[in-house]
Amino acid sequence: MMNRHSKETRIKIAVSSASAAANFVLGVTKTLVGLYTGSIAVLSDGFNNLGDVVGGAGAAAGFKVSDRKPDQKYPFGLGRVEYAVTLIMSVAVMAVGAAFAYSALDRFFYHPVVTFAWTQFIIIASTVPVKVALAAVCAKTYKVFGSELMKAQALDNVIDTFVTLFALTGLFLSRYIAFPADAAAGLVISALFVAEGFKLAKDSFMKIAGAKDERRTRGLEKVCLSFDKIQKYGINLYDLGKNYAHALVAIDFKADTSEEEKIKIRTDIKTLAARHGIEVFFTEYKEELQNE
Repeated sequence: MMNRHSKETRIKIAVSSASAAANFVLGVTKTLVGLYTGSIAVLSDGFNNLGDVVGGAGAAAGFKVSDRKPDQKYPFGLGRVEYAVTLIMSVAVMAVGAAFAYSALDRFFYHPVVTFAWTQFIIIASTVPVKVALAAVCAKTYKVFGSELMKAQALDNVIDTFVTLFALTGLFLSRYIAFPADAAAGLVISALFVAEGFKLAKDSFMKIAGAKDERRTRGLEKVCLSFDKIQKYGINLYDLGKNYAHALVAIDFKADTSEEEKIKIRTDIKTLAARHGIEVFFTEYKEELQNE
């Protein structure tokens, strides 16, 4: 059942790998320009992009591992690995946001000597569309497949775009004014992204800790409610990853329900649930399992 998502996994691995490769080129370019101009912001941006190489490679590895078939050692597969990698990526997003805020505050109190050159300015500016494209591709992949790890990568690329714009603004304004206007905007932007990173980290941690999967549980509830012969039901769903889950379903049928009807209803529920990666097991109905 898990193998049917191999195409999705290949796409996510390809996007993450391409992101890592692009970040390597951007990181090297920005680091060289930062060393030439003496701009701490540009140099920090370059180091950040080089760090994203590890993040992209880690995401690709996480997707690969999470799609691994169940075996004797891991009978339920490794689908939850994606949640762990997402947690790590979201912490990285918060760290980058905090570093961005530190750079912004630093500009208020310390004004480093910066050598402005149009050639280097244009080189750095040309990297912005690349980051925007990476963010768009990751966001599109997230919308299609619903992967929180792709969302984290999209968010990271958006932050990087603002970091680069922040560095460019500081580089350009250094020619005309002493007041670091870009730093004020940078503080606001960094606060927003730290907050978003925290939310993503919290959601990932809750999934790892075993919080109730509201979305898939509601889906199963709707399926049960669609059968008139079911008067009560209970559902315990076990999240085994984004694309796979086990569900223990207990059904209390109406008194006039025949055995043939009961078998057909159970079969229909299993078939509908399997389309969404949920393997259903039926058990005797008990009041403590009651959902409705």
